[in-house]
Amino acid sequence: MTTSMEPIAIDNVGNTHAESFPIRDDRVAPRTLGPGRVARLVARLRAGSLDRKLIAGADPASSPQLAARAARLTAPRTRALIAEGLDGLLQAAHGPKQRWSAVGRRDALLANAEEISDLAALLHGDVPLRARGIAMLSELLSDGAGPAYHGGREELARHLGEARVAMRR
Repeated sequence: MTTSMEPIAIDNVGNTHAESFPIRDDRVAPRTLGPGRVARLVARLRAGSLDRKLIAGADPASSPQLAARAARLTAPRTRALIAEGLDGLLQAAHGPKQRWSAVGRRDALLANAEEISDLAALLHGDVPLRARGIAMLSELLSDGAGPAYHGGREELARHLGEARVAMRR
């Protein structure tokens, strides 16, 4: 905050001199610019469809709702939740088979365990990541008909690789 309260000098004609004009610059932005409350609410309610748009390559800056969803996906809390979901998939694949548990394809998960662990560690880290790749991993966890639950080793490996690349671009 800069404040200069020098007296105003006025010459004989009534003109003020710039070098002695009082300057106050104590304005502070109340908050950073970002999606408003309504956009954030809509983004929460339409998370799945917005994720699919991001996965398809939509620019997060193209709408307030996409921007809000991208911000939420890249937030540390959401990144940690998705990482925990990946870790949970691996734990379930390593554990005993349970009748009423949603366990993915054990063989596909175990074959890709190192990549899944690496992606979880990346999500837990501080490196900035793109929303598109995080959305891909979120969908991988939530899509019960997707490659983590019904795909083969190669299909899961391809999806994990695409998500890794998308998080870095």
